[in-house]
Amino acid sequence: MPLSLPETLAAWPAGDLPATLNRELSAAGPACLGLQRQLRYGSHVTGRPQFMILGTDADDSCLSVRLGVFFQSVLSGCACADDPTPENEYNEYTELRLDIDRRDASVRVTPI
Repeated sequence: MPLSLPETLAAWPAGDLPATLNRELSAAGPACLGLQRQLRYGSHVTGRPQFMILGTDADDSCLSVRLGVFFQSVLSGCACADDPTPENEYNEYTELRLDIDRRDASVRVTPI
């Protein structure tokens, strides 16, 4: 399902952009941001990401949000009794640019 952020778009520039963006992204889930492709240490995204707005820019057609994303991943073994690989959780970080179309609030996510 494509990502859409109508409340975030409505909250810019005078509203509470950080809280609104955080609420909408949390509701959409980590899969909508492509975090699985941004893993450095683990093999699977777990938990709820935390978001930090690093900057915004806007023109007539688009609101661009540069976003820092803190999330966790896990490197899991096969879960066999003799598997020496424990399940470890890792802290991960990535930066994304969200381009929110000002006509319909659809979002294009680009890794930075």
